[in-house]
Amino acid sequence: MKYVLWFFTLIVGALMPVQAILNTRLGRQTGGPLMGSLISFIVGLVCLLVLNLISNYSAVIQLKPAATSPWYIWLGGVIGAIFVGYITWVNQKQGVALTFALVVSGQIFVSLLIDHYGLLGSAIRTITLEKIAGAILIIAGLILIKK
Repeated sequence: MKYVLWFFTLIVGALMPVQAILNTRLGRQTGGPLMGSLISFIVGLVCLLVLNLISNYSAVIQLKPAATSPWYIWLGGVIGAIFVGYITWVNQKQGVALTFALVVSGQIFVSLLIDHYGLLGSAIRTITLEKIAGAILIIAGLILIKK
């Protein structure tokens, strides 16, 4: 099962640069990167609403408030908007390969810190020498992609 999850995670990750190019093209045809991002989010909202109505109807109808949860759990939507808007704009400037090499590098380094310290309620997974070596190899790959 673990390998099936790895495979699907790889596929979903592979869709990110495709999404960036599609959003960039959408933005060019609709008034800029922010408009392309907005339309993308609207389409995503509709898709998620339909999927939730099909798979989790009662939760959609009840819309349980998260009043007892920490305020920062709502920032995921803000971060998503910043990410999609920025990527829609920046990949035109520096190319998709460099953009996503930088994105993956940022994700790896912050992920290592989140895991190591158990930030935001995540499980603690200590940084090891192997993980540090992997991060260094990612930096090396980033340098090679930039050249």
